Amino acid sequence: MKADPILIEQQLALIESEMRQACLEQPELIEAIHPNNQSAAKNLLHYLAFRSEDRTKLQLALHRLGLSALSNAESHILSQVQSVRKRLGHQYEAEELFQHTYPETKAYLARKANQLLGTGEPGHHPYIMVTLDPDMIGEHHKLGELLQHGMNVARINCAHGDQATWKELVETIRRASHDSGIPCRIYMDLAGPKIRTKFLGDDKKKKSLSIAEGELLYLAASRKGFRKKDRVVSPSVPEVLPYLRPEQRVLFDDGKVYGTIESKDKRGVAVRIRKYFTKKQRMKADKGINFPDSKIDIPALTASDRENLPFIVSHADLIGYSFVNTPEDLQLLRSLIGTLSENPPPVILKIETALSVRNLPALLLESMKDPLSGVMIARGDLAVETGFQKLAEIQDDILWVCEAAQIPVIWATQVLETLHKTGIATRSEITDAAQAALAECIMINKGPHTVTVIEYLKEIIHRSKTQRTKKRFLVGKLKLGKL
Repeated sequence: MKADPILIEQQLALIESEMRQACLEQPELIEAIHPNNQSAAKNLLHYLAFRSEDRTKLQLALHRLGLSALSNAESHILSQVQSVRKRLGHQYEAEELFQHTYPETKAYLARKANQLLGTGEPGHHPYIMVTLDPDMIGEHHKLGELLQHGMNVARINCAHGDQATWKELVETIRRASHDSGIPCRIYMDLAGPKIRTKFLGDDKKKKSLSIAEGELLYLAASRKGFRKKDRVVSPSVPEVLPYLRPEQRVLFDDGKVYGTIESKDKRGVAVRIRKYFTKKQRMKADKGINFPDSKIDIPALTASDRENLPFIVSHADLIGYSFVNTPEDLQLLRSLIGTLSENPPPVILKIETALSVRNLPALLLESMKDPLSGVMIARGDLAVETGFQKLAEIQDDILWVCEAAQIPVIWATQVLETLHKTGIATRSEITDAAQAALAECIMINKGPHTVTVIEYLKEIIHRSKTQRTKKRFLVGKLKLGKL
């Protein structure tokens, strides 16, 4: 595109018209949004319209003229387009200007993060969330140390343990917060339909099974109909079996074991183990199973989730919604927690499936019907489900779209994991942690070097803050739906 001011102004006028039309076509959607979030919802629709086409040529033309290239305007895209048009000579009436400018949106998002993730200086982020191990029960002095070093949110993963264990952890957190005088939010995950390996029959007590590359592993609800020598594993959610088809991929243990479905019969499915990405060729018990090619339609809320929901609503400050995929999933959870409390905890949408990425705009708009909500980039299952090579692109897309919606983001999974386990960081995870600083909150997992990880994160965040605004991103067409 030529750097012709007249042509550029004409294209910007067309883009502005498209953005305005995106809102005019959906008045009922805007009306359903919580009043505090309606301006942000309009901005999200503006941004989606803007990113519906590749704008890189326009960016370069604007750059040649010394104008804003629109690459850091997610939170105020229409206002920024209007500012550029004014520079090019277009005159607006006062009522035509969209009052959603950068200073306002920056302060607004900081306030929302503060309300969601804990008291503190607005804008002083990222906040730090720490996953707690049951070993921390009664160790309020250790938790107090984490609070002193910068922990803002304590995470209890309800995929493990029981209500008695979680209650003791909550009591320990509350005491540590009281004794230290430092507030701490409690975040609790609904387990969701996480599919794991479950050994059957005589293998139940074993921790792993020897299954070599090239051999068959059967996925079935039971051993009925199989020979004694057959290796049979049940998915912990056997309801997935009807959705599996031959030639589809199966990944075990966070992608460490790769197989393909070879056949299917009334007993179950036969999976040919193609590759181990570990030294030992053994299938471990209670490890995740992912079916990235299968269109699985099972509820995001399990019977166990429903049973634990009253406890979680009464003890948590934030609820993590695992494997949420559709707006209907969120509507269901909202209806259930609404019967349990007049002021239920805000919901954090855990984006960890290809479907949740494709549905992200709709999920955000549904969540904006509530006063507060958040998003977690749950990179563990997300990488396995969408492909490791796509993760960096998807991370950026989620950050951009959430900023457009003015919804705080939690960056999760394997942040400084080697440092956490060994006390020594790798070079690559330092740069990953710097990227994590673009989110409003960073989640770290449990490990023996938590204090060291927090100190590293604080220094990385401090140093990266002086550099990250210098980046110029290219605003190509969003690819959320093309995984």
